Amino acid sequence: DFLLFPTSRRSVGSLAQLAFPKSRLALWDSSAAGEKLRLQLCSHRKPRLVLLEKALRLAQRHARHSNKPRLHCFLLGSLSVNEDEDGVTVTLDRFDPGRDQAGTAAPSALLPGDVLVPCVVVQSETPQDAAVQSEAELHHCFKALQQLVSSRQTLDLSQLLKVKVHVVCRQQADAAAFSLSWSAVCPAVPLDVQPVRAVPIIPTALLRALTSVDGVLKFLTMDQSRKLVLLLESDPKASSLPLVGLWLSGVIHAYNPQVWAWSLRFMFGSALQDRVLSELGCFLLVVFGSAHRTPQFFQCRDSRPGPGAQLDFQLLTASQAATLYQVTTGSGFWAWRVEVLAQNDVISMEGNILSKITTRQ
Repeated sequence: DFLLFPTSRRSVGSLAQLAFPKSRLALWDSSAAGEKLRLQLCSHRKPRLVLLEKALRLAQRHARHSNKPRLHCFLLGSLSVNEDEDGVTVTLDRFDPGRDQAGTAAPSALLPGDVLVPCVVVQSETPQDAAVQSEAELHHCFKALQQLVSSRQTLDLSQLLKVKVHVVCRQQADAAAFSLSWSAVCPAVPLDVQPVRAVPIIPTALLRALTSVDGVLKFLTMDQSRKLVLLLESDPKASSLPLVGLWLSGVIHAYNPQVWAWSLRFMFGSALQDRVLSELGCFLLVVFGSAHRTPQFFQCRDSRPGPGAQLDFQLLTASQAATLYQVTTGSGFWAWRVEVLAQNDVISMEGNILSKITTRQ
C-alpha cells in the first residue's frame, strides 16, 4: 500500500538538514509487484509522421519559383503523445522557406515547442536515390541529442526525434508527382520498468503543489529512515543530494514516451553529481498517474547488457509516393509511418556509421 506520513513542523524543517542513509544498500524493496514493461520511444507503436497537403504545395511552389535545382527549406509542426500514450505523432502543417545565415539555410518562423524538419526539394524528371542524411549530418544529430539529454535546458520530447525529408518533384500535365524519403534519428536506450512495492514518501508543504506541476522534471532523494523526498529539477538541492530516481505527474501510464524521455535526463544529466542505484543498477520511478488514486512505483534499468549506461542512437526511415493534382481532392493530408530498421542498425557515437546504415529495400 501507498504510505504517506503526516506532515509536521519537525519533518518539514528537517528537509533543510536532510541526511541520506549511511548505507546505500537495500534502499527499497525490489520485489516484483507486477508485469515488467519495456520502455523506449518506439516501445508500443512506431512514430507516425503526418504531412499536411498545404505545406507540401507551398514547398513545391517555392521550389518552382526559386529556379534552384535543390531548394533547402523547412517544414514546421508539433509532436504529440497519442491519446492512449503508446506512441507519438509528428504533424507538419507549416512551410518555412528559411533565410540565409552564414551561407546556410536557417529557419525564419520557428516558434517555441515547434518540431523543425529540414527539407530538400529537388525538381527532377528522373527518380533519384540519394541519402537523406549524410554522415556529417548524422554526427551532428548525435551530438545535439547527447547535449540535450545531458544539459540543464528544458527537456521536451519533441526534441528527441531529429527528422529530415528529401522531396523529389516531377511536374506532369495537370499534376505533380512527389517521392518523399524520410529519415529520423532518436536515442536508442531501452529501459526495463518493473513495478515494485510502495516506498514511503515524506509529504512536505509543497507536495500538493508539486504533484500539480506537469511538464517539469522532478527527482527523488531519501532521508535517513529511507523515506522518499520529492524535489524539482530547479531545486538547488537536486544537483548536490544523492538521487535515487525521478517522479512525475500528468500522465496515465508508465509507458508514456515522456516518462522515457525524462528517464534519459536522470541517466545522462551532467549536472547530477550523485546517482544512487540499487545492487542491480536500478533507479526508482514514481508516477502520480491521473488514472490511479495512489502513486505507482517502479524500478528502472537499462535493458542492454554491460556496465554503465551508454547513449546509442536509432535510425528510422520511411518513403512514400504521392500525386497532387491542380484541383485539390479536399483530403488535406496524408499520413506516413516511420518504420524502424533492423535491430543491428542501432548506432553508437563511436560506431562506423557508413557500415551500419543500409539502404531500405
